[in-house]
Parts: sequence; structure tokens; C-alpha cells
Amino acid sequence: MDRAIPIENFYYLLCYAFDQLPDRESTRIDAETCPDSLNLLAIALTRSIQNLAKKGLERQYLERTEETPRLQGKVLVHESKRRMIDRQARMLCVFDELSINCLSNQILRSTCDLLVRTRGLTTAVRKEVRAVRQILRSVDSIKVTESICARVRIHRNNRRYRMPLNICRLILRAHSPNERHGNNEFFDPLMEDKTMARVFESFVRNFAKRHLPQYRVGARRIEWQGDIDDEVRNVVPIMQTDVTLESRDSKRIIDCKFYRTALTTSRYGGERLHSDNLYQLTAYLRNISIDPEWKNVTGQLLYPATNHHLNLSFSLNSFPIRISSIDLDQHWQKIEDQLIEILTN
Repeated sequence: MDRAIPIENFYYLLCYAFDQLPDRESTRIDAETCPDSLNLLAIALTRSIQNLAKKGLERQYLERTEETPRLQGKVLVHESKRRMIDRQARMLCVFDELSINCLSNQILRSTCDLLVRTRGLTTAVRKEVRAVRQILRSVDSIKVTESICARVRIHRNNRRYRMPLNICRLILRAHSPNERHGNNEFFDPLMEDKTMARVFESFVRNFAKRHLPQYRVGARRIEWQGDIDDEVRNVVPIMQTDVTLESRDSKRIIDCKFYRTALTTSRYGGERLHSDNLYQLTAYLRNISIDPEWKNVTGQLLYPATNHHLNLSFSLNSFPIRISSIDLDQHWQKIEDQLIEILTN
């Protein structure tokens, strides 16, 4: 993990990205108890499961078959006679039972089992994992795959599962078989640029939803403006914004970019912004401004601060554009204050 960003700030990024704010009174994460991404993901999962347990684990009606003296559900008469259990005043019945042994909880339980077997957890974190696994002791452990995780549908009634299930997917992706020894080795998913780009984008969008009630916050798909038939439209790139801020008085498109360096070295000398970022943003602005309600749209590129702290304002093709960076290497309260200022000015 890039130590330029404190470990506790990574935890807050994950919480916002997966739309589950942490309880600040119970959030104690530091480099001593959580030295790396493996322990960070394990802590994020255990605390998410603890929050689920407080609010009630998801329950679903599952089909159960049981020999019982009390008739319920569908009675399997022929099967009961074949087994001759009817002579014991018992019958084989099939009925639905409300149970926590559903797929979402099975994924959580199985990921805890995986973590317990993984090397590299600190003693304190391993103890936390074992403790939350006890919460799920009546849940079956299964072999978890990416496709199995994708089968769980998040909706209004189980949306609190969004963070723990996403953490499970990160942990699952982070374990790769060691060809020599046949066991699992952990690689750091938070060092992947694609992973952190998605986390940073979701963090900014969900942060704006929670802290900027004066705006309608979302992600907007923009249609290409021109003489384009359906065949061409199926092959041209999709324009999907990261964040849009809408109010009666203003419209803004924010493109979030997570790079290790916000500026690149030009072959002509000196440092420059990533040209693709500006091309992409101006394409968004030109095409969406055809809509009369978005005629006065503004654009913004937002980077995490690394070696450069950016605060630039200029105009391209008559569109006001800002280039900003948010310093993630500071106390979280200062990050919140700085980001609110960036998004509202």
C-alpha cells in the first residue's frame, strides 16, 4: 500500500465508496494494529458484519425437507411410505423456513473462513475475524467465486450488505494460488490503479450525496450529438460521467482521476496534465451542452493530491473548467472540509 495515504483514510474511502459510513466512536484503525491492506480489508469486513448483526442479518425463506410428527407444508406421502417412517407416526414434509442461511450470509461466512486460513493477519485482527465468524456459526460455508458473489442482488431491503459483499469480492480477488506451494498468497488490490479509480470515483459521488443536499448528485450518460445511426451508435464509446452536480442555478460534471502522479512529464520538457483527461472532459461538455438545461455546464477534473496540489481555473471552448486535487494525507475531518469546499466553489 502507498504509505502516502494513512491506513485509516483508506478505511474511510472504502466506507464512503460502498455507502456505509463508519461509526466514528468505534473506528480505531492505525498502522500498528492494521499495517497493510490485508488487515485493512479484514477489519472492514468484520466491522461491517458487526453492524449487520446489530441491525439484523438478512433472512430468506429456504426450502427444507424434514421428517416430523407434525404435518406442515407439502407432505411427501409416497416417499414417507417408501421409507416406512409413516409407521412411526412421522412423515416427510417439505416446507419453507425463514433462515439466515442464505447466499449473502454464506459468502460472508466463507470469506471469514478464508481470512482465518490466510497468513499475514495480526493477532488482534485474526481475533476479530474469529469473533464475527461466531455470529455466522449457523451459516453454511461454501466455495466462493466471483460468479457466486454476482448472484446476490442488492435492493432496498438488503442495501446494508453492499459494503461487506464488495469487501468479500476484493478479498477473493486478492487471493491467488501459489503454483509452487499450492496455497494462497495475498496481493494488494488497493495498489491496482483500476480498483482505486473505482473506489475514488464512488467515494466522491457518495460523499457529495451525503454532504451536499442542495445538489442532485448522480452519474449521467451522455449521448453523442451528430448524425449517428443505430449501427454506429452501437460501436462508438459510451460517455458516462463519474459525478454530476445539478441544482437550479448550476450544472457541473466532475471527472475523478486516481493517478499516482497527476502530472506527466512532457517529451518537450516540463510537466503537463494528462491530455486524455482534458479531451474526455471537453467531449462531455460539448455534447451535453446541446441540452438547453445544460447550456451553462462547467467541468472539473479531481485528482488525489500526490506530489502536486492543483487548483487551476481556465476556459476551453467557452466552458469553464477547474482542475483540483484533494489531499488524502491529512486528518479525515480536514479531508471532508477540503472536499466540500472543492465541490461547492
